[in-house]
Amino acid sequence: MSSLTLLISSLSFWDVLILFGTFIILYITRFYYSYFTRETPFPGPLPLPLIGNIIQLNLSGDLHNWALENQAKYGDIWEVYIGSDRQLWLARADLVENILTASKDNKYFIRNPPSSGLDIMGMSSNGLIFNRNRERWHFYRKMFAQTLSTIKFSRQATEWVQQAFANMEGYFMELGFDKKVFNFADWMPRFTADMTFRIAMDKHACTMASLYNTHAPSKPAPYPQEVVNEANEFITAFKKFTSTISYFLLTPEIIRTKTPTGRSQTKEHLDNLNWLHKSLIKIIQQRRKEIEKINDNSQLKSDFLTLMITVNTPKDMTQKRGDGTIEEPLTDEDIRASIMEMLLGGIDTLIVNRELNKQTSNLTCFIVYLVITHPEVKARLQQELDTVLGTDLSRPIKYEDLNKLVYTDAVIKETGRLMPATSINLRVAEEDDVIGGYPIKKGQQIIISSLGVQHNSKHWANPKEFNPDRFLEPNNHNIDRYSLEIFGGGMRLCPGRQLAMTEMKTIAALIFRKFDPELATPDTVPKIKYESMNQCYELMLRFKPRKA
Repeated sequence: MSSLTLLISSLSFWDVLILFGTFIILYITRFYYSYFTRETPFPGPLPLPLIGNIIQLNLSGDLHNWALENQAKYGDIWEVYIGSDRQLWLARADLVENILTASKDNKYFIRNPPSSGLDIMGMSSNGLIFNRNRERWHFYRKMFAQTLSTIKFSRQATEWVQQAFANMEGYFMELGFDKKVFNFADWMPRFTADMTFRIAMDKHACTMASLYNTHAPSKPAPYPQEVVNEANEFITAFKKFTSTISYFLLTPEIIRTKTPTGRSQTKEHLDNLNWLHKSLIKIIQQRRKEIEKINDNSQLKSDFLTLMITVNTPKDMTQKRGDGTIEEPLTDEDIRASIMEMLLGGIDTLIVNRELNKQTSNLTCFIVYLVITHPEVKARLQQELDTVLGTDLSRPIKYEDLNKLVYTDAVIKETGRLMPATSINLRVAEEDDVIGGYPIKKGQQIIISSLGVQHNSKHWANPKEFNPDRFLEPNNHNIDRYSLEIFGGGMRLCPGRQLAMTEMKTIAALIFRKFDPELATPDTVPKIKYESMNQCYELMLRFKPRKA
């Protein structure tokens, strides 16, 4: 028997307890010595050993409230600890300037620290959202910008939004939502999913039809059951994919790979991911065959998938050809990765996704609520719609009409300022830097508090007030370029912002041109789950047709 074994066996229970207590005291002493002597201390709540400030976060209720509480207590720059990792939070325009600058020398290109989980998923070097490879990221950004900026695509998107809305309007009337109260927030994520599927691949997601069928099982929506089943299978798998991202981001590698439960869950997630990849590749290859049979380019579809397949080919419909980083036709894998990211924002997900900025569902709920509760805004909005679009409700909205909806644009931007659909913007310092006079070390995690910036009285007069006039001439000349982050900023400014505004303007115009929505009761407010995305999960309304 070794001397170490003899020593251990000779220890009494009290000896072990004293040793353990001594170890804990030494650990806590070392932790707080390191904390109080740390380089570049920022104001912030006192962390606890091992867990950091997680208890304070839980006590505050949600990330939204915690950020506002910390900003009120510590100012516009503060630090928190999640476990042993320090996060630096910023909530003022001049503090985020270095991060959101469009300069090629931007030191905050990377969104998140290295992740072996994202590496396994192939997302660290593909797509836009989590891509850490600048060259590959530039390739994908160029790809998105080149395809999403075409006039033909924007016109087609405007038509498809109206078609999706017509479907939803029909369901509302069938279900009597002009007379009875319903949860508008149940329908908007499905509206967005249906619309995104159509815009991305010219396919039907049938999510509104499925919801309608639950309300009216005796009179189902007019879609073949096999189409609904196929769409539901894909939607279910894609929702699983969004949880896969969270799983691989947040679950330690040792748990994923060394525990029976972890290995089982990892396999389940990867099997689902592989099924999705194969399904999309099959769709891409089928579309390639369809395109090959078309001789007249004017007969080509204008969805995102077709635009990507034809880019840099004789059938290219984009405005720019062969310049920058895209010089060859795109591979199936490049298109597959891009389609998955396009869909990420349109199908129910809480992943932070400002790169493609598909916040339509939640922001539309907020727009409807704020316009209803501000009658003077509603009157001006409807007056503009009548002036630009006329009173003939059968007249379709044209893409060219949207630029004339100046007040509608201001309403959308003010809603995004007051009730942002995304709470935070993540970055990592790639080099040493200085922010607000503080030295920032390479590798520091930075979190921009969107609400903190957009409600900061240093930038906005009466910041809690809903006032679309802020974004009209001449007031809009006084807006600090870094004080509004609806579409992110800097190198990662959303390449789909034009599409997002096209969608939201069209939806807002359709709703308030045809309807006078009412709150269920005068004190009805939207119920919101504040996380990385501010998800509206209940908004009780009646949708009364607008009187002539």
